[in-house]
Amino acid sequence: MKRSAGVVVAGLAAVAVAGFGIASAMVARRVIGAGRVHYSEVLPTSSPKTVRLERNAATVLPGRYGLEFDDGSRVIVGPVIGRETADGSVMRAVVSGRVPAAANRARFTGAAVTPADLGEDEARVPRTRSGAWRFDGDDSEARDGTWVVHTHGLGASPLATLRSVQAVQRAGIPSLVTCLGSAFAERRSGADATDVDRVIAAIDDAVALGARRVIVCGWSYGAALSLAAARERPDVVQGAILISPMLGLSETVLHAAEVAGVPRVLVRSALAVLSTPVLARSAGVRGAVPVRALSAGPIDGLPTLAIHSPGDTTIPVELTRAVARRSPSFELVEVDAAPHGLEWNVAPEAFEAAVREWLGAR
Repeated sequence: MKRSAGVVVAGLAAVAVAGFGIASAMVARRVIGAGRVHYSEVLPTSSPKTVRLERNAATVLPGRYGLEFDDGSRVIVGPVIGRETADGSVMRAVVSGRVPAAANRARFTGAAVTPADLGEDEARVPRTRSGAWRFDGDDSEARDGTWVVHTHGLGASPLATLRSVQAVQRAGIPSLVTCLGSAFAERRSGADATDVDRVIAAIDDAVALGARRVIVCGWSYGAALSLAAARERPDVVQGAILISPMLGLSETVLHAAEVAGVPRVLVRSALAVLSTPVLARSAGVRGAVPVRALSAGPIDGLPTLAIHSPGDTTIPVELTRAVARRSPSFELVEVDAAPHGLEWNVAPEAFEAAVREWLGAR
């Protein structure tokens, strides 16, 4: 479940001794990559209403989660219902979906809200001109012309944003969900030169649908994308909701490198590689990643709600606290003991209350 800055740490030290140009390209790939996929073993169980998983740091977490299987199917699981088993496994309730009979492993994810939970058939969710998913608010019309544009992070699919979509839908506000990949069920494997443009296109779609103001909502790397897009549409974007936020690409990656003891000069060189179209090809990017735009940080005066946890070891909450201390328009709500991007899963009531109260004050 690691995202963004966390994926750079493991490989930086190993490449530091290589030729500087080669090392920079390798580090650049780490910066924009989504990291290694982690699976949990699925063990036999006698009931279709439960799933038995190997015990690890993820499978024992409190709350509601998604399981993704190799055949592409997904189920939603509820809290742990049994963990004192002879083989050390963990039993969780299956809330929706069916575990494939042949499943022997699954990816444990935070994507625990489905289109069906939002009143839509996944195969028939309305799309905008740019390909964004559309979800109406509970009141069917935008409250005061407000729409929210949600953007996911690296290593995640747009399905991960449905947690925040549900929160704003319950406040009566419609949403658009940006798709950074080729399909909504697909996870984004890495950054792309067109990511900010896709968020801008979704904002423009909201305006075309009648939005008089837009609030951007970004998860992890999606926070940096959302802020960069907001700078390009200052007349319409009037707020931001950011979860486990990467507030600035350069700052986040440099912080991770410092913790890992990696020379800053190597990381800065990698960021320069990503910023240059010709050099970016060595990192597998067509075009160039807009590093400067993604590193600009929060927007002065833009009402912003950040939801973050001290349990986040990927993007430390200290980076978000520092912004909250110096910016009156930046509000931070902390959720205890939630890993990166799992604030809603661990504390859904606190998450939704924070979003509802912040929206109500706008």
